[in-house]
Amino acid sequence: MYLIFPCPPLPYLIVGGMSTFRIGDRHLRRTLPHTFDLIYVHQGELFMEENGQNFAVTAGQFLILPPNRLHRGTKACRTETVFHWLHFYTTGTFSCTESPVRDSNVIQKSSQQFEKKPFHISLPQYGTILEELQPNMLDIMEQITQVRIDRKENSKRFSDNTIPQLKLQQLFFTLLTYIGESSLDKQPHDPAAEIFAFLNDHYREDLRLDEIAEHFSFHPAYVIRLLKKRYQKTPGQIVQQLRLEKAAQMLTASNASIQTIAYENGFNDSGYFARLFKRHYGVTPHQWRNK
Repeated sequence: MYLIFPCPPLPYLIVGGMSTFRIGDRHLRRTLPHTFDLIYVHQGELFMEENGQNFAVTAGQFLILPPNRLHRGTKACRTETVFHWLHFYTTGTFSCTESPVRDSNVIQKSSQQFEKKPFHISLPQYGTILEELQPNMLDIMEQITQVRIDRKENSKRFSDNTIPQLKLQQLFFTLLTYIGESSLDKQPHDPAAEIFAFLNDHYREDLRLDEIAEHFSFHPAYVIRLLKKRYQKTPGQIVQQLRLEKAAQMLTASNASIQTIAYENGFNDSGYFARLFKRHYGVTPHQWRNK
């Protein structure tokens, strides 16, 4: 499962801590009403349940527990277990999905230099930090720790953190970057799907093949070969199909004029749009809307 955060606003760190469990200890049963709980195990093994799913979080692994959902320890620790944790929050919304949301990079234009389009942060709920990043993960967790819980000594100590807030949040986002890059469910690289997603985001624009190829650092012929193999269409044919599909949706869902719909979907000539539409769907745009 992935946790998806539409941004802005960005999630932010509340507090970090470290807990030491003895053999026989287990995580408490609770529901956090507003706060996310991120656990990173440094030593041992932590047995958890969240939303009916069981997790065995071992050294080098992480688990994110969303708010308003019951979580608890399911089994006692079989060995001394040390784990870092942090609580974070967002004033925005979040959702849980089976796959990440991948935002494509837009081609920068002069009109887009003063406004940031919304984007998404996609975090796997459970996974393994890449081995080469684990020392950095532990170091950052230690830097942000302000609460230390030791079941062996039956103690809970609080300390001030002299790191400025901006630096703390920067460290927090570095952790999120490590988590985003490290997952037990890492998806394979699919350049054809990434190009298709890019075309889907920019189908209204007058994109040239060389611009698409340059964006992905590919040769134009390789772009065509990728899309033909995967979708049996050239980039131009895919863009045309996307434009017609979006136009068909608008004809059904809005009362805008045919000319307006043609223009908003990348067609500069409404007559040409009508001819293409009839060739593709077998009816004119007016007939489609009346149906």
